[in-house]
Amino acid sequence: MGTKVEIKNLNSFRAVEKSIDYEIKRQTKVLESEEKVIQETRGWLDEATASSRRVAGARVDDIKGITFSQREKEYAHDYRYFPEPDLPILHLGVPEFLNEIRAEIPELPQQKRERLKREYELDEKSIEVFIQNKNLGEYFEKVVSEFDPRLSHEKIFNLIKLASNYLITDLQGLLKGASVSSEDFLVTPENFAEFITLIYEGKISSKIAKQVLIEMFKTGADPSHIIEEKGLILITDEDEIEKIAKKIISKNPKAVSDYQKGKETAIQFLIGQVMAQTKGKANPEAVNRILKNLLKKA
Repeated sequence: MGTKVEIKNLNSFRAVEKSIDYEIKRQTKVLESEEKVIQETRGWLDEATASSRRVAGARVDDIKGITFSQREKEYAHDYRYFPEPDLPILHLGVPEFLNEIRAEIPELPQQKRERLKREYELDEKSIEVFIQNKNLGEYFEKVVSEFDPRLSHEKIFNLIKLASNYLITDLQGLLKGASVSSEDFLVTPENFAEFITLIYEGKISSKIAKQVLIEMFKTGADPSHIIEEKGLILITDEDEIEKIAKKIISKNPKAVSDYQKGKETAIQFLIGQVMAQTKGKANPEAVNRILKNLLKKA
């Protein structure tokens, strides 16, 4: 790191910046002249303090910002340090005592980053959100603890990823800067875990999920109750979906023609029309499959 030079009398960020710039230039000149930078403490002098200080070789009118040597006593022997006779020697080598101290230290940010990566396989951006927002991170872990432990490793981690995404995007959007630890926050980890499970199992679409989460946020009700009360149950009857899909196809001949010409994006338009017709209650995967089968026959 080179030779240490400490600068005193810095009373603003601007003074810090200017003193560093000055020292870079001063030390560069010293080294270019093949001299050595000495370890010392220097004072900072600028126009604001020049009138109250006098520095050898510098006129007040000339001072725009300089450092000047104050002392070269920089080592322990320079200060004549000696042991304090009234303080006994303190031995900290007892393992039990050290372990007690370690047990009292909370999980540090870097430790938490490593654990979140190891235990939940989260990406770095998600991890950083949970590190910076401690309460949200703790809520996330409570939600994860509510998932059925009997599920396969793959399903558990798919649920974890989905939960992380909804917490960071949709839920934080509803919170608008408020905290999940607030008394006004009504969504329990158990209900949020159930909400994520319903999405994962395809029982509600992403569009319905947004409606359900808003209602959960307002009332604290469990998602199953909201879905039943609001009539948001996903349409899984494929015969019903097929009837709606046929109507959409007949009303949109151009999109049908575009799809048959190889424009894959046209089917997304048709899927959107079916979802709009069913108010988002049709199973998107079923809609996609049924439309493709019908278009092959068209």
